[in-house]
Amino acid sequence: MTQVRTGVEVMLLIVFALLVVTGNMVVWVAIFVVGLLTAALFGRYFCGYICPMNTLMRISEKAAKRMNWQSDMVPAWLRHPSMPWLVLALMISSTIVFRQVLQREFPFLLILLALAFVMTLRLKPWAFHNHVCPYGALLRLTGKYARFTVSVDATGCVNCKICEEVCSANAVTFNQTTQAAAVDASLCHQCADCIAACPADAINYQSHRR
Repeated sequence: MTQVRTGVEVMLLIVFALLVVTGNMVVWVAIFVVGLLTAALFGRYFCGYICPMNTLMRISEKAAKRMNWQSDMVPAWLRHPSMPWLVLALMISSTIVFRQVLQREFPFLLILLALAFVMTLRLKPWAFHNHVCPYGALLRLTGKYARFTVSVDATGCVNCKICEEVCSANAVTFNQTTQAAAVDASLCHQCADCIAACPADAINYQSHRR
């Protein structure tokens, strides 16, 4: 599964690069909109398999782990709930100004790519995913209603917390009521890392009735 995911990510990163070079970013926007709308059915698969920022962050995270650069401490101001929405507002306003005044496209997505890569050299990936990324903030709104999502069978969970450790989105927590791990669908990237890591095979991607 990991090899399949990596292959898909690399292929779509190449597609993204080609769209940037050819100036066809409207196609990428359309892909995101489809991912946003269908997240209510299939979860945030856009983040786990399509997003170029996440692909680059996986590379920087590996480098950071080797150099022991990463920290679990995220500044309080960065964790403010309004942060991703401020970034989104800045992205929209700067795009409008550049188009109206300079008749140019503001490379905000490329700036976010660079920011995501650099941030992950110092902080855990979830710091950017959950507290900075404007696309992630939008996907949380629809992803929390996912009809199909990664979930934990509480009766099979052995409380090893390995799934918490491997989750780059910080979507897995320990539920004191059920005494088992639980996955937050609004944060989960549906990447299946926790499924592969679970020694008890208690985690699956399945229908989630509400």
